[in-house]
Amino acid sequence: MGHPKGIYLLSSTAMLESMSYYIFAGLLVMYMIDVLHFTDSFSTSLFGIAFGSTYVLQMVGGYVCDRYLGNRKAIIFGISLIVIAQLIFSYDASLFALSAGVHEHAILLFTYPEIVFLAGVAVMAVGVSFFKVNIASFMDQFYNEGESKLIDSAFSIFYLFINVGGLIAPLLINSVVGVHHPELYQYGFLIGFAAIFLGLLVFAMAGKRFFRSPDGEPLGVEPRFKTQAAAAEDTGKLSKAEIDRFKVIIAILISAFVFQLFCQQVYTSIILFAESNVNNVIPFINQEVAPSFYLSLNPLFIIFLTPVYLRIFNSREISSITKIGVGLLLLGAAYSVLFIAMGTVGSGMKLSMYWVFMFNFCLVNSEMLTMPVTLSAITKLTPEKYVSSMIGVYYVTFSIASVIAGACASAFPNDTSTMLFNIIPIVSLQEYFIIFAMLGFVAGGIWMIFRRRMIRMSEGIL
Repeated sequence: MGHPKGIYLLSSTAMLESMSYYIFAGLLVMYMIDVLHFTDSFSTSLFGIAFGSTYVLQMVGGYVCDRYLGNRKAIIFGISLIVIAQLIFSYDASLFALSAGVHEHAILLFTYPEIVFLAGVAVMAVGVSFFKVNIASFMDQFYNEGESKLIDSAFSIFYLFINVGGLIAPLLINSVVGVHHPELYQYGFLIGFAAIFLGLLVFAMAGKRFFRSPDGEPLGVEPRFKTQAAAAEDTGKLSKAEIDRFKVIIAILISAFVFQLFCQQVYTSIILFAESNVNNVIPFINQEVAPSFYLSLNPLFIIFLTPVYLRIFNSREISSITKIGVGLLLLGAAYSVLFIAMGTVGSGMKLSMYWVFMFNFCLVNSEMLTMPVTLSAITKLTPEKYVSSMIGVYYVTFSIASVIAGACASAFPNDTSTMLFNIIPIVSLQEYFIIFAMLGFVAGGIWMIFRRRMIRMSEGIL
């Protein structure tokens, strides 16, 4: 497809990190419930904070990379910390017997296992802040200026590899840890450690030979602020065109925030929904699966749909702005599926897992039209010396969305009525899902209204 080998090696590293990271994410809620004995609502709220904390420092990681380290050193530093974090989680999980007599609680008791757990979250947060932002900002350096379509397809390949890792992670969780087995969580985290350690080896061994520009110059060694391209941009003042581009970037950041707010429910409220309201038995083979099994659907659909989307986008000129708008509308469609599903089931009955499949299929189509597109758009609109920093800001929106998503999930009405943000009463699952459906349609509608204006402001780049 005309891409340098370095792109595939970067993508392979990202795939292994993704496998490790989504083992961490997929285990987290049930680990807090089964091992640390937190309540469901406290676990989902704390998940939002823990998951969000892995993104909140992204801007710092991007800034340090641009100013001081360069992409290679920043990525190796980040991977090394993730390796340590997975070992901490595995050690903490091995202490499950210490928490056996602890009662269910909705506050931190700061027992020894809880302190070790919080330390793991902190180390993971710093590690991810140096890895994710800087491996994404590394991608565009392999191409010459003007190769816009190649950059777009490179990010689609990058995203495909990430989702291969995301597919493997929940399958491993389901087969190794299963459902409600406190003694097995340590092995799940150990597999996460093995995956990220292999990623460290791949990246370190590939660097000197494959991380080179089309002219053969080594890439990712010097910080962006020291490159000739950054020096040429440094006029000290932004032009009107650059200001307009930053306005479009702000709109893109908002769209990424909205998507993450909806997507993060997959790890919290949708897991709880599947556990209590879905018949989790695979038809024909009568095999019961853990709720984490559904986490494998999104990456599985992405793997099959990526070639389709690449063919469509290569054969038709569709603006990135239009893709994002359609993606936001599909968020509303995804949650409408669950709203309709709850209207078809009687009291005390459970839904077929096919409804969860339909929900995930809509969500994945939304993801394909937003996530790789927004990431690529930011690298193309941002001045060279600010690329890593701006991608850091992009991931900070994930952090904010994760915290708010966790607060939303804490209002999930599994058995009793709840209050969303202490303002909106929610008495049923249908009400919970229709709120998300309406927000998705409203966000997508507003985006499409301003679509043409944003295309003009980006001066044809998008």
